[in-house]
Amino acid sequence: MTQLARIKDLPDFERPRERLAALGADALSHSELIAILLRTGMRGQSAIEIGKQIIAEYKTLGNLSRASLEELQTTKGIGRDKAVTLKAAFTIARRMAAEIPAARPLLDTPESVAGHMRPHIGEDGVEVFYTLLLDTRRRLLQREQITSGTLDAAIVHPREVFKKAIAANAPRSCWCIIIPAATPRRRRPTFKSPATSFEPDSF
Repeated sequence: MTQLARIKDLPDFERPRERLAALGADALSHSELIAILLRTGMRGQSAIEIGKQIIAEYKTLGNLSRASLEELQTTKGIGRDKAVTLKAAFTIARRMAAEIPAARPLLDTPESVAGHMRPHIGEDGVEVFYTLLLDTRRRLLQREQITSGTLDAAIVHPREVFKKAIAANAPRSCWCIIIPAATPRRRRPTFKSPATSFEPDSF
């Protein structure tokens, strides 16, 4: 990238904001993303160059995220407002990271699926069919109730099951049927559709 003092002097295809809009955030370097947060540089030094200087000083984004406002302001070109912006951005990222395990549990065993579904079991007294949409690492993307049935059956159309997975672009899915406690235990649940019926181990 040509080193010019001001970002506005750069060609459009080299400006961080235009690059992000055209190529997506993942195409940008750490310094370019930081430059977007900083918005402006200082005399003789662009926001991109300040971003490079920050990365050189702190080595990693983890180190940078833990820096205090006072420490951030020791970098030339970083005043109070820019330090506050950086601190706010890293705090949001940390809070999002903390939410992910709770919001997207790992469902890779029958026990983990049962543990996840247990709080969602209602008291309707009928069978309820759910599909759990998972990512490639078997973490929950969405939980969808497909249908509720009768005391001993849940009528499910395959179209409704697969439509949810396709709409969510889910690479994996898990099907669950909640059987009322009063229902006599069966050897294994049988899922029924208007066209056919099948047992889970037929797949």
